Amino acid sequence: MMRQIKIVLATLAALVVLDVLVAAALTKAPGSLRSFFDYGRSVPGKLAQWEANPNVSGNLLNVAWLPEAIATAHDRFIAEPPDTGPVVRNYGMSFSNQMVAAAQAAEPALRASTIAGPGASPNFVYAAFLDDRANRRPGDVVLFGILSKSVPALGSFSNRVWAFEQPAPFTYPIFRPDAGGGLERIDPEVRSFADFLDPAKSAAFAAQMQAQDLLWTPGAFALPALDASPFARLVRRAVAKNAIDAREAEIVAHPEDGPLPWAEVLRRMVEDVARITREDGQIPVIMLIQSQGTDVPSLRDLLRPTLEAGAIPYLATEDTALPTDARAYVPDGHFTAAVNRDLAQVFLSIPAVQAATR
Repeated sequence: MMRQIKIVLATLAALVVLDVLVAAALTKAPGSLRSFFDYGRSVPGKLAQWEANPNVSGNLLNVAWLPEAIATAHDRFIAEPPDTGPVVRNYGMSFSNQMVAAAQAAEPALRASTIAGPGASPNFVYAAFLDDRANRRPGDVVLFGILSKSVPALGSFSNRVWAFEQPAPFTYPIFRPDAGGGLERIDPEVRSFADFLDPAKSAAFAAQMQAQDLLWTPGAFALPALDASPFARLVRRAVAKNAIDAREAEIVAHPEDGPLPWAEVLRRMVEDVARITREDGQIPVIMLIQSQGTDVPSLRDLLRPTLEAGAIPYLATEDTALPTDARAYVPDGHFTAAVNRDLAQVFLSIPAVQAATR
């Protein structure tokens, strides 16, 4: 028995020594190798790294905070000449941004203003649309993007909770169906970058995430001191991603009766976008972006009855690029330039868009 204990202790000691040697070697390793191990750092560890290195490539610490984004949109809005004409007000993420850029390349006179976030979830996009209402004019085209892979994040307050490998800390509300047919808005305790830097507000938000965020995973946040160990980082990466994936799959599997009835939330969002834009004399266009692979059931099939019943113009990317067609995507999962050009032509051919941008 004593011999076995000694063997176990010697093995553990060797693993500790090996771990220390790997950690030391990583300080001089190529950037790609360091990045591989850094993906497994805890969320607090990643955010601390970004705080310490604000100019490092890929730093998402001060990106897409809604109050700052709305203020920037307001500055753009008041700088627009009175005779600007219709503007495409784009609320979305990189997918909608790239399509709008392709539309502007095809129609150089087309004007656009964008509020977007990395991998933005529908609740971020909807909150941006609501909060930016004063920065739109009659005649504008409101483009509202819904990204299928971000649908599970409808139950989350921040990318830091569910985008483990690139946990941008910007925040947004959670929306739940209310009894009156609308949506109840639950705002996060931290709303701006200034709030993020406030220890008291950050502590309150941490408690709120643990209590109310459906994708909260303790393994992604706990024991940041273990980030010193390359081995612990690899373990954390596997544990955190598996746990988040399992929570997302549970949400997706129950669109109508799960912990968050996300199908009904999306329907009400789409209806509300159409109602508000039309009240303000604007034109709604819903962009349904089906991510590569088979993450979430077809947004087009889910929302088409609502869109057609409300005569709401829409653009479904799966009508142009099948999610299973690898040729339609670049390695990072975005559409190819050719697909974006095709999507832009579909967007520009929508009768309501043609009438508004003529």
